[in-house]
Amino acid sequence: MKNKWLNIILIICMIIMQRVVIQMSDYEVYQLPFASTLFIFDNQTSNLVQILYAYIPLPFVLFYFSGNAREITTGYGKLWLIRSYSRERLYLKNAILSAAKLACIVIGQTIIFLICDGTNDLSSIKLIQVIVTYFVGVWTLIQLQFLLELFMDASISNIFVNVFLVVSLIIGNSVLINRDLSRIGVMLFPNMLFGTRSGIIYQKNIYVRYEASITYVIILLVILNIISIMKYKKTDIY
Repeated sequence: MKNKWLNIILIICMIIMQRVVIQMSDYEVYQLPFASTLFIFDNQTSNLVQILYAYIPLPFVLFYFSGNAREITTGYGKLWLIRSYSRERLYLKNAILSAAKLACIVIGQTIIFLICDGTNDLSSIKLIQVIVTYFVGVWTLIQLQFLLELFMDASISNIFVNVFLVVSLIIGNSVLINRDLSRIGVMLFPNMLFGTRSGIIYQKNIYVRYEASITYVIILLVILNIISIMKYKKTDIY
């Protein structure tokens, strides 16, 4: 059984580590590089290194939310249903609580990266867009993990989402720079967590419009929640 507080400490440590390795690297980055900067270079080694930097805290964040489906399909869920909660209400309560916890993590990550920041400044509007888009993208990953947990063991779901995240970013290196294939990069939505890939920050040869990318991620988030509610309503509570 995982220790939530230990996982929170690990998340904080990984965010600090991410800040340190990015700051020590030779790559030029924008403000809040954890959400703003994931360039696509001709050098594949540089691409993989940047993906690693971006990925550092995410497996710990996903693990923190792993098992959420179990909590509302076992004793905890049964207790709330006995108290006259509808399944839709219980699901939404869980989803909103996850969003609130994630917001705290992202705010903390933002604070850590803004301390003594010497990176290239972004306008206030772009900073807000970068933070909000990163938050929505990670929340979508969390809700995808939740949905999969309704079909399989939580550990398998967690592994699947982590693999999907990394593979999406690797594939994005090739498809986002191809005008005809760039939609595939958008469909692999983990690419849209990062400002240089989602169209917030201009990067040469990236054929993505921010309005289209954020709309797609929000629609996907809504669809995942609708499917999860439908599946949860048919799931046995025990």
